[in-house]
Amino acid sequence: MQADTQSIVVISKDPAVCALVASVAQFQPGTGVQKCASALSEINGTALQLAMDNDLIIFRAGADPAAEAAAVKEMLRHTSGGARILALADTSMPFADLRLLTEAGVQDVLPETASADEMSAAIRKCLKAEEPQPLAGVSTRGSREGMVVAVSQSCGGAGATTLAVNLADCLTRRRGLRRQEAEFRVALLDLDLQFGSVGSFLDLPPNRCLYELASEGFVPDNVFAEQSMSEAAPGLWVLAAPAEIAPLHALKPEQVQALIAHLRQQFDFVVIGLPRALAEWLTPVLEASERLLMVTGSSVPAISQARRLLDFYAEASMSLQTDIVISRERKPLITASHHKEASKLLQKPFKYWLPDDPSAASAAADRGVPLSAAAGRSRLAKAIRRLSRDLIETRKARAGAAQPQQGKAI
Repeated sequence: MQADTQSIVVISKDPAVCALVASVAQFQPGTGVQKCASALSEINGTALQLAMDNDLIIFRAGADPAAEAAAVKEMLRHTSGGARILALADTSMPFADLRLLTEAGVQDVLPETASADEMSAAIRKCLKAEEPQPLAGVSTRGSREGMVVAVSQSCGGAGATTLAVNLADCLTRRRGLRRQEAEFRVALLDLDLQFGSVGSFLDLPPNRCLYELASEGFVPDNVFAEQSMSEAAPGLWVLAAPAEIAPLHALKPEQVQALIAHLRQQFDFVVIGLPRALAEWLTPVLEASERLLMVTGSSVPAISQARRLLDFYAEASMSLQTDIVISRERKPLITASHHKEASKLLQKPFKYWLPDDPSAASAAADRGVPLSAAAGRSRLAKAIRRLSRDLIETRKARAGAAQPQQGKAI
């Protein structure tokens, strides 16, 4: 292979899959497509040679997930981790089988119903993942690889901004005299370009940086990411929404992807407030997120809207872990029947509950400070602290699991 060409091999018995990849690849200069009419679990040693000879492997998953995961691991071992692998799966494929593939080393899993645009974006993402190609201006030395947490809402007024602001504040885990020493650096990014209110919750002025990013069309570097943030409290840095209203589609996926990548290098946690709308650039947000918190009420309209959003998010990132946060309700001792039905509709348990505490929420919002400063002992503040502890433990577990691998490499 020449350095200026890229090759893709499609392993699938379905000619429609090969045709889709070929139609997408023709718009990417220098990219060739090879077809292999088989299943990944059936070609054994041939897969190893294909991994060595091609830049990207795309295969149709589902025939034998365990065997496919084993084949992926073997290809990665054979290429010293250099193989780039993308899987296409049926939307009904069990989550456990999807986890097998992602844990084995598949870069991304797309639904087989993915559009040409979605396929093109996934191919670009995988091909750009060739090592060692960090984003411009990002140093891999001393990388934090911050945990990305997205916060969404099923309907207006659900309390997503309250959760995002105070979750980010709790994740800093400030200690010491007057709570001035932060254990973690946390970035809070308000991507609701049109109606974001994170800044007002923390008494910060609107920030034009996202508006300039959308209007001028440049891809941000690490300097932009660093200089666009405003310090709201020790350890807590915020990129507020602009005062100007910008069309959601003005932002491009590659801009958002680069911005999040730079923030991950600089912060231990990146909390992202999402708009209650759909845009193309949501895909890189969801792909980068380790956790999505869906804030919703338990009413029928709220649950219905949450279901619609979750379906979209699942199509954009099938491996995304989503937790349901029920707002303005205390967790009942005995689960009510309508809660059971709502949970069944969402196909997810109600993991977190935020009690209705209007006095505490209003005290914090009116003063432009987090709950920790206005009503630290309130029920709402305690509930958000419990949620933050779960995320911190998740991040520590991930870091602990990575340490042995780093030590072996050294």
